[in-house]
Amino acid sequence: MKIFKILKRWLNMLSGKSIYHVRQGEGKYYSKEKVYGYYNDMTKKVNNVVLLDDKGIPISKTINGVIAYFPITILQYGLGLFDLYIETKNSKYIQKFINIANWTLENQKEDGMWNCMGTLNDTCHKTQSSMCQSEAVSVLLRSYIYTGDEKYLISAKSIPFSAKKGIDFMILDVKKGGTCSYYKKDVIFQEYVSNDNLSVLNGWIFSIFGLYDYTLINNDRKYKMILENSINSLVNNLSKYDRGFWTNYDMRGTIASPAYHDIHIAQLKLLFNIFGLEEFRKYSEKWKKYQNNKFYILIAMFIKMKQKIFRSKYYDINTSLVS
Repeated sequence: MKIFKILKRWLNMLSGKSIYHVRQGEGKYYSKEKVYGYYNDMTKKVNNVVLLDDKGIPISKTINGVIAYFPITILQYGLGLFDLYIETKNSKYIQKFINIANWTLENQKEDGMWNCMGTLNDTCHKTQSSMCQSEAVSVLLRSYIYTGDEKYLISAKSIPFSAKKGIDFMILDVKKGGTCSYYKKDVIFQEYVSNDNLSVLNGWIFSIFGLYDYTLINNDRKYKMILENSINSLVNNLSKYDRGFWTNYDMRGTIASPAYHDIHIAQLKLLFNIFGLEEFRKYSEKWKKYQNNKFYILIAMFIKMKQKIFRSKYYDINTSLVS
């Protein structure tokens, strides 16, 4: 039965009906000078298919039947709401967004972490996630910019949670319980923290976006140095995500789905626009050419399906989200 659920999930993804794999192109309202719109377009995450609880918080369901408040789903929904507010000026979107921001504060641990993979009963990874930390920080910073309320930015005595604590946890070494791998000259943010050191590409870049957000409102050289070192590390490792006809999802050779391949292209275009490094433009254009080749798409889909069905060494297939 599980295999049929996986196949259904793939059909939904390829037909555009999966709320977890909507197109996330370049955001329309991001800024290089200030925290404003989000970098990837999350507005399609806000739709009538999303299951909400009575407080307006998205609920996720896994192939294994686990019902969960999965932070990444909730945070991306929130970032989509914020961009919709910028686009429409409709107060309903900002009210819903602030609701998500308050949920984010309420569910942060005292050490700054959000329980991410643990909410899905994931057995392959530790619960912390750099992508989760980053997107939570991006939500809190936009809440701070909109409301002016410093509870979203810096911890008060009565409110021990904030964007600063979230980013400090994200940049903490994985060896100390954080989500960043510091190895020789490399600074790699880990969406999934495990002994396998997966180094998922989209999660790494989403993490960079959150740290970039934070440097826009904090001039502390420490954060800017880590950001710069992680960007340089990404440039130096891009070839490891290139199959010659498609992209890899991670450094372990897991091939990207069509949806994630598309995200990779958009993210590199964004990185080039923000930081101006030629390698980002070169790989983005190269990967776009792969995407325009129907034969390459068929090969990638075949390999992806084979890996999904027969290979579960690095990922817990039971935790896959279904729409």
